[in-house]
Amino acid sequence: MKYFLKRTLAYFIDCSIAFSAIMLILQWAILSNIRGALGLTDAWFRDGVNVELYVLTTISLPVWIYFIYFDSKKSKGTFGKRIMKLAVQDAQQQRISVGKSLARVALKLAPWEIIHLGLMLPTPIHYQEEPEIGVVTILGIVLFVGLALSILLNANQQSLYDRLTGTQVIEVTQ
Repeated sequence: MKYFLKRTLAYFIDCSIAFSAIMLILQWAILSNIRGALGLTDAWFRDGVNVELYVLTTISLPVWIYFIYFDSKKSKGTFGKRIMKLAVQDAQQQRISVGKSLARVALKLAPWEIIHLGLMLPTPIHYQEEPEIGVVTILGIVLFVGLALSILLNANQQSLYDRLTGTQVIEVTQ
């Protein structure tokens, strides 16, 4: 359980870093000031496809890049992992390649993308007269919980996405 809590806290730290950088710097400081010039009006944001593309390119993609880059670096981990003394490695105890990191991140963050789709399509939830959580959103939530539980239920404490990509998150003892 201690290992699971370390991984959870590392993920929380990374999400906090990503939220701060993306939402405060990219969204608020930069994009909020140039949306009009880019043609991103309130009417544009009423279209679910537009909102999904906006979220994908300005929120999801930067988060994916953060995880892909840092997990495949020599340090073998994001800031959260390093703070919690964790590292990602392959079966040969080597750092993972960018390609392997991409596959790992795609599987790890897929539930979030499914949740985004459920909330944004066909009409963004914040524009619905009577908002409701649909089946696609619930599927994303179930997948997220399932991936978290896969760490607890696996004898080697590997998540499903780590098993599928041949990676493992280890505790760094030095």
